[in-house]
Formats: sequence, C-alpha cells, structure tokens
Amino acid sequence: MIRALIWRHQLVMFVLVAFGWTWTWDAIYYLLGWWEILPVTFPRQWGLPIAAVIVLWAGDGSLQTWSERTLDWRVHPGLYLVALLVPFVITNVQQVVRALGGGTLAYAPPASLLAIALFLLANVVLFGGVEELGWRGFLQPRLQERTSVLTAGLGIGVLWWAWHFPLFFSGKAAYSLDLVSLLTYTTFIVGAATVLGAFVNVTGGRVLPVMLMHATVNVGALLEGDGGLLAGSQLVPLVVGSGLWWLTIAVLVLRYGRTMVPKSSVEPVS
Repeated sequence: MIRALIWRHQLVMFVLVAFGWTWTWDAIYYLLGWWEILPVTFPRQWGLPIAAVIVLWAGDGSLQTWSERTLDWRVHPGLYLVALLVPFVITNVQQVVRALGGGTLAYAPPASLLAIALFLLANVVLFGGVEELGWRGFLQPRLQERTSVLTAGLGIGVLWWAWHFPLFFSGKAAYSLDLVSLLTYTTFIVGAATVLGAFVNVTGGRVLPVMLMHATVNVGALLEGDGGLLAGSQLVPLVVGSGLWWLTIAVLVLRYGRTMVPKSSVEPVS
C-alpha cells in the first residue's frame, strides 16, 4: 500500500523526501553550530538521490533500469570536456573582467592541482555532484512529460533555490541575504539549473557528465584579477557570472526553441 501511494504521487513524494532529509540535516548543523566549524554540510546533498531511490523502489523493477541508465558512463568524450569547460570559462572570465582597465591577471589556484583534482572528485561522488541523480536524473525527465526542457529546467531551478534556502542562515559568504548577493545567487542557480537540464538531454539521461559539470562549478576560479576598473564590483558575478549562464540559455533557445537541444531521448523510467 505504501509503495502504491508513493508511486501514485511520485513528484510530491520526491520533493517531500528530498527536502525533508536535507532540511533535517540543516537544522542539525544549525542547532549544533556545525556550520561554523565544518567546510561542507554533508550529507544534506544526499536527500536528492535518496528521494529518487525511494520513489523508484515503489515501482516494480524501475530502480535497476534507472540506475543502469543514469550511471552509464559511455557517452562521447567531448561531453565530459564540455562539462569541465563551461563552468571553468564562466568562473574565470569574471576574473578577466576584474582585471580590465589597467589591472593584473594572475594564475592563482586556491590549492595545488592535485588537491583541486581530489576536491573535484569528492564533489562528483560525495557532495554537490550527487544532487544531479535527483534533479536531472529523476525530476527533469518527469517534468518533461508535461512541459518543455526550458520550462522544466526553470521550474527545477526554483526548487533548487528553495532547497538551498536554509544555507542563507549558515553565515557562509556564498549565501548572503544582501540584495545584490541574493539576486546574483538566484539568477545563477536558476540559470545553471536550466543549462544542466538541457545538458542531461544531450547526454541521453546519463548523469555522470552532468555531475561533473556541477562539481566543476564548485571548484572556483584558477585565475585572479585585480586592480581593474571593476575589481571590487559586486556586479561582476551578477552580470558576468550569472549572465553567461543566461546567455547560454538564450543561444540554445534561439537555436532550438524551448526544447533547447537538437533532440531529446530522455524519458522517465516507469
């Protein structure tokens, strides 16, 4: 009976489980003060794959079929390169802009390349990347049964923002309630969600390249721009950072319409 209820209300149950798991861990971190001492809020990210697994468990045989498709790594190698380059370019172009007008641009990675590679791997398999099993691996195909790739991506972007909302009380710099910072984060996350939604259609529902793209977003810049006309401007992340995600959306929509891709073979497992 429980399985039938879950399967009958797949989208609602997915959202309830995902938010319930994540926000419970956020409450624990807040009450125990862990946000002040720990660099990442693990395992809040796992609410998404757990929610997907629970809903799919409720359907006969669907969990194995879904996992075989979503975790299939056999896609064109160029898609993995795209997953690395798109966030890398968007992040580092902001530093180039900060150096324009007489400033300096330096290669200044936040850590050694080995440490960055390990951080990227951890993001793929443990942290932010695993969210894609739920958002793009499970929810995107189901929403596309009812609407376009564009609308599904925008809708997931709004949900993604709401799912992150407790982090605005974590005291971390990336989650500031300052008006410009809040606008930057909102436009970034909705824009990135829409691009990731289009990307999972390009990969045919295989999420490993999408997980890599998400993880690369979290790595940050390897370049450092300073001393330019816009070096200290809060508008650079908004106009350039978020703006480039929305420019990508605009180009895809102008080229392919609301489907955003030449063709999509992504269908939900049933």
